Amino acid sequence: MTAPGHTPSASAPVSSTITIPVAAHPDAVESVASSPRYFQAHPVLRRVVYVIGYEGLSVFFTVFVMSGMLGHGGGQSTLTAVLLSTTATIWNYVWNSLFEMFEHRTGADGRGALARAVHAVGYEGGVLVFTIPLVAILLGVTLLEAVMIETGLLVFFLVFTVVYSWAFDRVFGLPASASR
Repeated sequence: MTAPGHTPSASAPVSSTITIPVAAHPDAVESVASSPRYFQAHPVLRRVVYVIGYEGLSVFFTVFVMSGMLGHGGGQSTLTAVLLSTTATIWNYVWNSLFEMFEHRTGADGRGALARAVHAVGYEGGVLVFTIPLVAILLGVTLLEAVMIETGLLVFFLVFTVVYSWAFDRVFGLPASASR
């Protein structure tokens, strides 16, 4: 994805040729020119859709963990999950914007395992700075207990972030910043 308002330069490829076997003739190959994916031309919309899906699933999983596994009441868990999600949503947008600006400036070509790991660790590390004090206040626990709760959620969400980002890119295509 590119920075808001950025249009790929004239030198950036706008389409690529892919080869698809024709079903009627298994040995035949048809060349199809693919056009840029819709979200490559609309980076802000791509980020919004990404965040809505990510945070919606995050609230669900957080409520489940806090109420089912940690024993906090459903209302308390839901309020905490919604406020954590709101905090994470703001950070998510900021982090993805920064990460994509970095990709664009460095001329990234795709997103390998290292880029995905850096993306996930950067996001989760940044969100912890904001959410640990929030968990302590909302759940009435010490900062140490909040760190332990957030550490457990962190382990889950590190994996979730990588899987969700990979699946999102598979469904909606890579952002323009990573698909040169």
